[in-house]
Amino acid sequence: MDNKKIIVGLVGEKLAGKDTTANHLVAKYGAGHFRFTHILDAILEDLDMPISRKNEIDLGLSLRKIFGPHVLVEALGHRVNKSWEKIVVVNGIRMDELEVVKSWGAKIIYITAPIEIRFKRYNNRKEKDDDGVMDFENFKTQESGPTEAKIPDLGKQADYRIDNVGSLEDLYKKVNEIVDIVTKQ
Repeated sequence: MDNKKIIVGLVGEKLAGKDTTANHLVAKYGAGHFRFTHILDAILEDLDMPISRKNEIDLGLSLRKIFGPHVLVEALGHRVNKSWEKIVVVNGIRMDELEVVKSWGAKIIYITAPIEIRFKRYNNRKEKDDDGVMDFENFKTQESGPTEAKIPDLGKQADYRIDNVGSLEDLYKKVNEIVDIVTKQ
């Protein structure tokens, strides 16, 4: 991995604020944004299949089962290596990908929020084909799935933690403080 790049890894539960954080880093700092689901969504699109959370999960698990647990993180690593941006965001770290991303020299930010706040965001977001269709019980059940269950444990291994319970300005302020620290190291 290019030692001149500043790599920021984002881990967090669904709708905790990872994409909002990544988009802020792109807008304010000119960061490159690499998301695990970009790879999955491109495959789903080529297969003319709906881009839904369920399809992303099923495809990701299948790829890992057939090609090995690090197939997606290695593919994302190739994209990161080819990027020209000084700051790079690796968004959506799951399962055992954290150690690989850390080995690239990444600083990891755990972004979290209570499930009730995240469910409200889910009902207001229309990014994926299945956004806003689950009830709260199914939303909670999805939290125990194979790609989601270990996220709080991954968060404990992060370098920084953001509890995203306030305004966008509050989130941006916390992110900027972390970027100031990371860029001075």
